[in-house]
Amino acid sequence: MLVALGLLVHLGCAEPVRNSIKTLPTSQTQNGGSAAGSASVTVGDALVQYSLITALAAGDYDQGMPLRELLKSGDFGLGTFDRLDGELILLDGQMFQALADGKIRPADLSGGTPFASVTFFEADGEIAPLSAASLEDLDEQLDRKLPRRNTPYAMRIEAELSEVTLRSVPAQSPPFQPLVEVVKQQSTWSRENVRGTLIGLCYPKWVGTLNVAGYHWHFLSDDQKFGGHVLNCAFERASLGYDECTSLVIHVPTSEAFENFDDKQVGEKDIDRIERLRTPAERSSAERTRAEPSPQ
Repeated sequence: MLVALGLLVHLGCAEPVRNSIKTLPTSQTQNGGSAAGSASVTVGDALVQYSLITALAAGDYDQGMPLRELLKSGDFGLGTFDRLDGELILLDGQMFQALADGKIRPADLSGGTPFASVTFFEADGEIAPLSAASLEDLDEQLDRKLPRRNTPYAMRIEAELSEVTLRSVPAQSPPFQPLVEVVKQQSTWSRENVRGTLIGLCYPKWVGTLNVAGYHWHFLSDDQKFGGHVLNCAFERASLGYDECTSLVIHVPTSEAFENFDDKQVGEKDIDRIERLRTPAERSSAERTRAEPSPQ
């Protein structure tokens, strides 16, 4: 029987299980590897993740977990698609693909994902009223208002956005370039006065480079025609529902690409640049900084 390693971190238990690794029954992945069977590891309030952000950033974009398998672990979440073909948006059990031009289409569930995080969203609390002048403003407010600092969160905001700026990237072809190179050619676009849902995840700093520490937002318009990865937004008088995720489950791929990626190629600063550079000037500045020699 094929097996894969599943990393389970349980939070808030009477006797916490820290960084426990168990061998779990698996199903075949799209590219001939294997992924831990989601039904056997999903627990209440779990945030379930396939692969590592460092592997994705290093260029592991091929296939991964079948999308139908991913849906067994959640009805809400974020990710990408095979060959990095757009942004994955999972909302109320429906999966959408935000293409490189910002258009939305239902996801083809016969495909796979090289990286995604999902949960079954059940709100544990609400923050209202909530207004934000920018995405940075929103993140800073949530740092103060969310009840726990070291707990992962899933969050949703339904709002009329006065402005939203989004990005996506087109499908890549092998040999795959690292993600920090791909996002230099990302497509960005903005809309004003659009109503929809912000789909967000927040990982604590202790995750390191397992995922994106901090906030990660995608957007889907109410008419399901416009969406992507959020670079900036502004809104007034909205409410945010949050779900405290008390377990973190990571499906570790056993594909050849995953086995061969070098985690030293990608650091936390690279992840931050990939996720949060919001203008060409910022990307250019970051690249100049990246090219400067480190102090000895």
